[in-house]
Amino acid sequence: MGFDRLRWLLNTFEIAVVASVILGVAFGGTVDAHADDDNRKMQQGDDAREGIRRGVGSGSIKSLAALRRIVQARFDGQIVSTKFDREHGRPVYEFRILAANDRLIEVEVDAATGDILEVENEE
Repeated sequence: MGFDRLRWLLNTFEIAVVASVILGVAFGGTVDAHADDDNRKMQQGDDAREGIRRGVGSGSIKSLAALRRIVQARFDGQIVSTKFDREHGRPVYEFRILAANDRLIEVEVDAATGDILEVENEE
């Protein structure tokens, strides 16, 4: 093997190594950023659940079971999803109910009082 051929192989190898390192850093950093974002979302979800537990334990928030009974007493249909949120600092549950007429009704309930705040698609 000639010296020029050896030099060409070494240069090609060096380029491949450098490219691998650059790609590894670029994509590895992206994976780490996504993992950090996922971890942050999971932590926020855990914090929200813990806040709900504390609120129910202290009596400042009604239990989900109690709120479901309130909603089911007023609306015919099957509750298909429930979501906790805070609106203007107020703890709120949003219930989605599949009515007998196949209409999806959205009901917002104050988690502290059980008052129905808003209903969408009832008619």
